[in-house]
Amino acid sequence: MNDPAWYEYMQQLHQHIMEQDKKIQTLTERLDQMEFQQPTNQQTTIEKLEYHFDQLKIDRMDGTLHIGLAPEDFTKMDNFSLPLRNQNQNQNHQQLIHELDNYLTREGDAMLQQLVHEYQYQLDEPNRRLLLEDIRKQLPGRVTYYEQEGIKQQIKNKQQLETYIHQQIQAEIPHSLRLYFEKKTNKGD
Repeated sequence: MNDPAWYEYMQQLHQHIMEQDKKIQTLTERLDQMEFQQPTNQQTTIEKLEYHFDQLKIDRMDGTLHIGLAPEDFTKMDNFSLPLRNQNQNQNHQQLIHELDNYLTREGDAMLQQLVHEYQYQLDEPNRRLLLEDIRKQLPGRVTYYEQEGIKQQIKNKQQLETYIHQQIQAEIPHSLRLYFEKKTNKGD
């Protein structure tokens, strides 16, 4: 077994395997990038989309907490189609939604208690739950929105995009709740 030819063969084989591993890694990264840039057959160009954080609001306690677009805004928009998501994207979305839901479960009550104290506003338990549930219902739409924003900003790395989405929504939730309390206390409701 101390044959130099055998040792040289094993070295070459090891080198070949290492090169193949590098190629597989490179191809996997390229495939991930291509999935984010995948064109669809029916693509609509949206010339300009403006997003204003000051429009985030909670309309009514008995209604829906609006984060981003309000239902009436959809009637003002032209029809547009979104590309179909592949199975991987849906799983990524579900994972993000699950993580954000956990964040809301952990931090939601504390955020509300702080705002109730800060604004000296009475908020009973059913309305607390209603506010948090309204936010939960909007998480899938917000994940999709920030995914599109991240792609526009040319975030191609899957992990960076997920981090971007997560951070944006985590910042948006307390901001929206604060606007709700400001609106309620300014009206004297």
